[in-house]
Amino acid sequence: MEKRVCIFVDGENLRHSIVDLFPSFNQHDYLPKSANWAEFFDWVAEKVSDSRGERVRTYWYVVQNIDFAPYGLTSARKDKDLDHLTKIICKDKGIKEKWSLKKPDEQKKYITYIADDMEKNKDKMQKRFGGWVDIQGGIENDHKSIEFRRAGSIRYNLYNQTLGSEKSVDVKLATDLIKLKDIYDIAVIVSGDQDYVPAVDAIKDFGKHVVNVSFVKEDGYMLPVGARRLNQSTDWCLEVKHSDLKTFLNLP
Repeated sequence: MEKRVCIFVDGENLRHSIVDLFPSFNQHDYLPKSANWAEFFDWVAEKVSDSRGERVRTYWYVVQNIDFAPYGLTSARKDKDLDHLTKIICKDKGIKEKWSLKKPDEQKKYITYIADDMEKNKDKMQKRFGGWVDIQGGIENDHKSIEFRRAGSIRYNLYNQTLGSEKSVDVKLATDLIKLKDIYDIAVIVSGDQDYVPAVDAIKDFGKHVVNVSFVKEDGYMLPVGARRLNQSTDWCLEVKHSDLKTFLNLP
């Protein structure tokens, strides 16, 4: 009897795995541009069902918004409220220390310069995020039965131009894992996040089989993504060889 397979992808977890597995991959590309995603997910569905399964759909979870820190920067600039702008920007101890050593006129110029630079970095990050959305849309259009689901946010620190952790994306994946239980027989989780364990335990109580995917490094060792507890909770783990993933991602 043919098994219905749904694949649930933790997008940021997968992206970090690709970066860790393939150091030469350019992170600014977000994802490999010529990857054979549908073929990869069909192959996964075949493996987890002993060649007796059909991939119903791949649900790929990504952030919906970016939250920029410090908060209120743009509105303070528009209002030309220098005191408020100074208060916002000087939350950073390093900037506050440099600001305090300057003369009053220099302090105003310094804060204005920092604020303008932060706003430029914010615009750059928003354009970069828009590029990610375009890539996701291209994957949906070019590969069958792949759907991006957006939830939550990710924090971008304008002080040091770094991204933080996602918020609520894992909750959306876990919720859908349970909500969509009637459309699949086998659920596949592409992630190493142990936060999915409670949802996995709940799904198994409905008689579903749950498999998680782990990636093997080129040296033969498992990619360390904290998947031990998820491995223990799922029915079994599909280990994807480095060479197989490289072929599907079409990387040199």
